[in-house]
Amino acid sequence: MFLKTLRLIFAATVIAIVLVASRPVEVHATYDSRIAVDVECQCADPVGARFCAAFKRKIADSPGYRLVSGSNSGYGIGVHFASVDLWQGINAGMAGKISAVSVAFTIFAEKLPGEVYADSSVFRVGKDKISEVTSKIVAALGQIVNLNGSLFDKMRTESEQTSTPVPLKPIP
Repeated sequence: MFLKTLRLIFAATVIAIVLVASRPVEVHATYDSRIAVDVECQCADPVGARFCAAFKRKIADSPGYRLVSGSNSGYGIGVHFASVDLWQGINAGMAGKISAVSVAFTIFAEKLPGEVYADSSVFRVGKDKISEVTSKIVAALGQIVNLNGSLFDKMRTESEQTSTPVPLKPIP
């Protein structure tokens, strides 16, 4: 008797799973209000590469920003880094200790024909000051966001109004 009841429960569970899985489900995409940040690194030297990786980690860990790959969808800010070792080819003993890093900030959006220049800077970064300087660049990013707040608010409002449900199909 117990075995028949167990088989009946198992069969009912399998039928319920099949019925639920065979129906398309509509899911409304949740809106992420964080600003998308696309970070591009052209940093072949050791200090520049570590600097760019540390900056990406700070953006990924930030509650106000969302690290994205590519600026081809949505809207946000592009942060473009390039660096060179200041001592490479001049003093071999000092190579790998300090780099010149350039940053260019751009704004991207689906409705724009390309990225729009916002600001740029060039600075020196020592291998022991990477954390300090990345914090300053994150602060500069915040200033760019604040200066363009009305633009981001408009893009956020437009994207919220155009969100559509996404039908999901069961996996066969």
